[in-house]
Amino acid sequence: MKRLIIISIITLFSFAIAGSSSAAEYIIPDKFVKEKPNKIISERTYSYLSEKADAQNVKVWVYFTDKSVFKDSEFIEKAELVYNSMTPEARERRARNDASPIRFEDLPVNQQYVDEIESYGLKLRRVIKWLNAASFETDLEKLEEIKDLPFVLKIKPVAAFTRPSPPESKELDELNEVPDQKRDTHELSYGGTYSQLDQINVVAAHDSGFSGEGIIVAMFDTGYRKDHLAFGNIISDGRLLAEYDFINNDYETANEEGDVSNQWDHGTKTWSTLGGGWDGEIYGPAYGASFVLAKTEDMTSETPVEEDNWAAAVQWADSIGVNIISSSLGYSDWYTYEDLDGNTCVITNAADYAASVGILVCNSAGNGGPSAGTITAPADGDSVIAVGSVESSGYLSYFSSKGPTYDDRIKPEVCARGSSTVCASPYTNTYITSASGTSLACPLVAGAAALVMEARPDFNVMEVREALMLTASKAISPDNAYGWGIIDVMAAMNYMYVPDYLQGDANYDGNFNISDAVYIINHVFMDGDPPQPVMEAGDANDDGEVNVSDAVFLINFIFIPGAPAPPGYDAG
Repeated sequence: MKRLIIISIITLFSFAIAGSSSAAEYIIPDKFVKEKPNKIISERTYSYLSEKADAQNVKVWVYFTDKSVFKDSEFIEKAELVYNSMTPEARERRARNDASPIRFEDLPVNQQYVDEIESYGLKLRRVIKWLNAASFETDLEKLEEIKDLPFVLKIKPVAAFTRPSPPESKELDELNEVPDQKRDTHELSYGGTYSQLDQINVVAAHDSGFSGEGIIVAMFDTGYRKDHLAFGNIISDGRLLAEYDFINNDYETANEEGDVSNQWDHGTKTWSTLGGGWDGEIYGPAYGASFVLAKTEDMTSETPVEEDNWAAAVQWADSIGVNIISSSLGYSDWYTYEDLDGNTCVITNAADYAASVGILVCNSAGNGGPSAGTITAPADGDSVIAVGSVESSGYLSYFSSKGPTYDDRIKPEVCARGSSTVCASPYTNTYITSASGTSLACPLVAGAAALVMEARPDFNVMEVREALMLTASKAISPDNAYGWGIIDVMAAMNYMYVPDYLQGDANYDGNFNISDAVYIINHVFMDGDPPQPVMEAGDANDDGEVNVSDAVFLINFIFIPGAPAPPGYDAG
């Protein structure tokens, strides 16, 4: 039986968070056409493409000025066609997140523009309607021929990503040496995964009956050994809803002809960490969720992930009605730290747009630590949950990438275990192993988010993000190493945002009432602050100053109108 107790969590700092757009049937843009700039291809782009090993075979984005929609009536006509083609799941998710069913970004790219560029000899790769752009493979000379076409807005390189190798995990030679938790203690028998789940309070959530049921999670990774016993229940229950290989453009995400033998290694590990379910051996937080699998990383290539494939996978996931994306990317060979401002990188824009239509994007922070400013796109997105790694002790893994973003926002958002994380082995269908990296921490957080979504259907996607952050271990003092800290999924489930700071029995009636919470609006408690005029009851320790300690005594207090004051707190 699922149990959920709603409590008031009092936050001790102001927190601004990106939200979804206001509800409307359609959002008609102010402008249907963007003006061509004077320079279509920047000097930086020319320089980068010219230095490629094979300058005759470069990959570029071509952005378009318009979608051949020039007035409101044309927009509405096309918007209705798009809306009618959406799945019920996609419609429901947008509605639940108060997002407009159709925006200008959702309209299709003008196919005539794509065809005309292809006629110049460029090879089409992907068409991304959200960006009003298409990616092509070509030589530099052809870019000179197309840049002056009236509908070409700008041309940029397609960025490529690799994942820096984390340190080797300590092999769990004897998994039966890891303390197990049997059914006489908990609902499930976790094998070696108990400690990584208990660290983020997932075991308690499972005991309360939550498993991620009804939530659709998309995995973006290298491929997946679907026959592994960790995925047996997912397959037999029909909870693998869809899969697509964005490398070979087919519908098989396991290893296939032409793949290297380790193609499915990383994806097998991350999927099992998030959603595995093999009693006595392995459980992921969201072992009861449904899944779609995207094969996006090519292990035969020097640049395993190219952002046009990733953006196409996001667009595909949206069309299916996915609720959460779990993705792990690292180094970029095109973007610089100055680009990591949440608005510049193409892949970040795709991730943030996904969030705006109700998809929670969890992405690994990267393995570039311990230096500051080592996160990569799309982890810089202001609506993305960037995930850092901690050890079993709770200390930060030394390889975990750190913020801030270039525009000085705190990153990562949260942490989970990414050092020697227990997962399914890709080498056989029956073996459990361990691996390290923020890539393993990310699926733990994404799986925890699925539990929160299941428990709190009243939350929109940004409220889920907020709940995970503001109930984590360092929520009072976030930093650019841990972010807001190690998540606590039960606290996130029970989260209720209280925008005002409780100061105790403000009206001196002998009871704690809701009205006591409205006297200090968005005040940030700082050590040494003088008491405010209406805060005589807020100086709980009577030292003449409002200190952080004066504000924390009501955290997790069940706030019921008319309840007597807790003993010892008659001053606030």
